[in-house]
Amino acid sequence: MEIKENIPIVVYDDQCYLCTKFAKMVNFLSRGNLTIIGHYSNEGEEIRNQILDDSALEMFWVIDEKTAYGGRAALIPLIRAIITSKKKKSSDMKLEK
Repeated sequence: MEIKENIPIVVYDDQCYLCTKFAKMVNFLSRGNLTIIGHYSNEGEEIRNQILDDSALEMFWVIDEKTAYGGRAALIPLIRAIITSKKKKSSDMKLEK
């Protein structure tokens, strides 16, 4: 997976029921224009190895062109990403239903 091509990326705990509901709401509000990846997926593990560290499993993350924001610090960048995200061509990495 090429990270730069899929930015902004939301990484969430895909083994947590509430976190999955949160990710589905983000996907709905962004009209599917954000890349949403679970922490425990292959892509999530790759992102953790490249950008984040092992403590990243404790919160959701928003990754943009310059910075990775985690937890409460990610709320404003997430809202900004939802509002300003443009239609992606086609991404094979979508939220699992």
